[in-house]
Amino acid sequence: MNILQTARETFGWAKSKIPNNAELEIYASQGRGRSVLWSEQKCEQVSQAEGGGAGIRVILKEKNGAGRQGFAFSTRLTKDSIEQTAQKALESAQKLEQDEFRRIPAGPLSPSMTADGSFFDKSVFSETVTSLQERLKSKEALLLKQYPLLKSVLRAGYSEGMGETAIINSCGIETAYDGTHCSLGVSCLVEKDGERQEGGYGLSRIFRNELDWDSIFDQSARRSIALLGGQPIPSGETPVVFDPSVACEFLSLVSGAVCADSVQKGKSFLAGKIGQSVSSGLVSIVDDGTLKKGLGTSPVDDEGVPTQRTPVIEAGQLKNYLYDTYTALKDRTRSTGNASRAGFKSSPGPGTSNFYLCAGKTPREQILKDTRGLYLYEVMGLHMADPISGDFSVGVIGAKLENGEFKSGVRSVTLAGNILDMLKKIDAVGTDLTFFGATGSPTFRVSGLTVSGK
Repeated sequence: MNILQTARETFGWAKSKIPNNAELEIYASQGRGRSVLWSEQKCEQVSQAEGGGAGIRVILKEKNGAGRQGFAFSTRLTKDSIEQTAQKALESAQKLEQDEFRRIPAGPLSPSMTADGSFFDKSVFSETVTSLQERLKSKEALLLKQYPLLKSVLRAGYSEGMGETAIINSCGIETAYDGTHCSLGVSCLVEKDGERQEGGYGLSRIFRNELDWDSIFDQSARRSIALLGGQPIPSGETPVVFDPSVACEFLSLVSGAVCADSVQKGKSFLAGKIGQSVSSGLVSIVDDGTLKKGLGTSPVDDEGVPTQRTPVIEAGQLKNYLYDTYTALKDRTRSTGNASRAGFKSSPGPGTSNFYLCAGKTPREQILKDTRGLYLYEVMGLHMADPISGDFSVGVIGAKLENGEFKSGVRSVTLAGNILDMLKKIDAVGTDLTFFGATGSPTFRVSGLTVSGK
């Protein structure tokens, strides 16, 4: 039985417990995954899992048009379990206050087909666990031979999975899709003159053949070695070059700030700034649920609304927030296809799909060659940034950069600033757009940020 047929049966069982004045939605998903963890010349762990379930959303409609929303979920897709779960969702709705914007999106809607076929890899699970272990063992041995400063490969882990999702509601939406993912991450321990440092690197992709194992292992070793000899640098303002991995972490601050629920709650440094200049003209940021081979790509969002490409910042100007159905109704606009869930155990809210800073016109090598300053490999404490003001203060690990060369490691340094000020000071954007998960960025340079060192 496929996931759509399962959702149809589930919908029928739940519908029998819901009154006529209620809207009903079923979000059903199932999937399986496995992982292999290699550590210091031996296999540390092999794990496999599978599971699924259904989330049931009920909106009781009042005569004035307002709604009361209830939600419950079940990991057992049997008739008795689904009927009981629907009853729980109904009872929850009956206890909550009315909300004039609570409703389920109406259909039928035509799913986005621009991403058709670009989010499922038939080769996932084609390789045996024994073969994966041998590959990890071989890559570890080669790396240890290639880099004399490498003490050990602390962890090298490969994981992959596939899943199916179906959404059916009482307002005309019925849709289903599937997808795959795979990841490889490596962390290394390096040593020189009694000093030890740990670093790593990893990537996730939809297609197995797009994970370059050689490059990921090599990047992990190189990044770890670059941290050796780390010392504080003088306090003051200095140009800062953001590695794409670090850039993606800062982009998470922007992605949270453009989700409509944060804006509506007054918890966003971008609230009330639509149409205003909020960054350098070199900055264009997009959310694109239709992006070919994107990890966040799907034909519909988690309410069944078609995904789309949404310009967020265009040449420095803030263009759009990201909406699900509820937040769109509150702002008297339409959903941007950005309803998101943490799985069948949660109800939807605004979230990103594939969120990225568009590639610029300056090669990465040129940015490095033209910069005398700080290169960032890692930041710590970014989750403590103020979402309302955009202020941040983070510990950083990086390298001194001069004439395109990394001169020495940098650590025990704090970087402080404001995300809007930082965006406005971006004076070079690289061509090397790289995705880490569903967030992407090229290398970019900020003309000056405040560093507290020695």
